[in-house]
Amino acid sequence: MVLNVNFLKVVVVFIFFSPSVFGIAEGAGSKKSKVKITFRSQFYESSPLINLKLNHPIKISQAEIINHMVSLKFKGTFIGNKEEPVFSVSEIQTLAPILFKAFGGVSPEKIIRIQLKSLGGITSGDIFSFKKYLNWRFDSIRGETFLQENNVRSWNIFSWKMIPKNDQLYFKSGIDKRIQKNWIISKLKLPISGQENMDNRRSFDSQQKEPSENNINPKLEEKLEHLKYLYDKQLISEEEYQNQQKKVFDELF
Repeated sequence: MVLNVNFLKVVVVFIFFSPSVFGIAEGAGSKKSKVKITFRSQFYESSPLINLKLNHPIKISQAEIINHMVSLKFKGTFIGNKEEPVFSVSEIQTLAPILFKAFGGVSPEKIIRIQLKSLGGITSGDIFSFKKYLNWRFDSIRGETFLQENNVRSWNIFSWKMIPKNDQLYFKSGIDKRIQKNWIISKLKLPISGQENMDNRRSFDSQQKEPSENNINPKLEEKLEHLKYLYDKQLISEEEYQNQQKKVFDELF
């Protein structure tokens, strides 16, 4: 698949694979952010991850990746914290084309490790797929690690938690049934996010004073809703639905 040049407002550079490193891709979207992606074995640690049968590489469009990233929300555990998107629009624009390449290149028994450095701090975590699900497991969001460190005065050992949306769940360990609130499982074919998510995205980027060129085109939501209506009414096939989604994102995002 050829990436649409008009979509890319950032310069993306992919570093070649080497025997000592599973895989690396770095991109600099602007002076404000930098992305590093590595491939590493799912058996690198003793965790529920080693018991999962991954289905890599996976076929997922750039439009679908963007939809997943837009859907991801988190909330701090302090009183008064509000729900926020994990990624800003500019971060999605930087990371989405890199992830598209990574999903197509990751091999079985490997997971994708992301590290995004931006003005808000480091966002890092693992991305992988099993069965018909895409997993997002974060250990840090905007400089805040999931487990608070050296803070005995805090009532909660967790700094934040992910907020599951439609067709999303927390991961639950099969051994001790523990719910891991930094780990979101989404259906691979995740429905398009609603108006509320788009409004939250615009609001967040306004607070961050991102350049106006990073705002989402207001026509995007209208066209996506129309496509979903046609698909739900079985007026278009799933293949046509996905193809039209990509065209809309390439044209208007």
